[in-house]
Amino acid sequence: MDKPNKLKELTAPCGLYCAVCPIYQAQTDRALAEKIAARLGLPVEDATCSGCRPQQGKVVVMGKQFCETYQCVTGRKLDFCYQCPDFPCLKLAPSADRANEIPHNTKIYNLLLIQKKGLKHLAQEAGDLRRTYFRGKKVRPGAEPQL
Repeated sequence: MDKPNKLKELTAPCGLYCAVCPIYQAQTDRALAEKIAARLGLPVEDATCSGCRPQQGKVVVMGKQFCETYQCVTGRKLDFCYQCPDFPCLKLAPSADRANEIPHNTKIYNLLLIQKKGLKHLAQEAGDLRRTYFRGKKVRPGAEPQL
């Protein structure tokens, strides 16, 4: 598979980038899979994910048999939500439910980043974006922190 197709396969239609997700990484890290399984109360073999596209929207590890957003995008024959005339819609609305565990509140930002700068840029920035989401505040270069 060539690099552009691999990047697309690793990027969900909603803009989440799978390669930086611990549940995706657990495919090749048994200890991580065991930790995720224990936390989610799942068998170890169910505590991994290969991504929305390879799994055709079946996101069992997240408690969903099928992802509505994946079904919507593929049903409209699109690659990403931002290509839809109804973008943004309620399927992408931020949610407080498990927001501290799941970076779904970053979807709109990621989609706009893909739209403006492309998949390659998202792939390059995804690790930093994930760390910022979970661990700290993003400060613009040159901006003074508020006291």
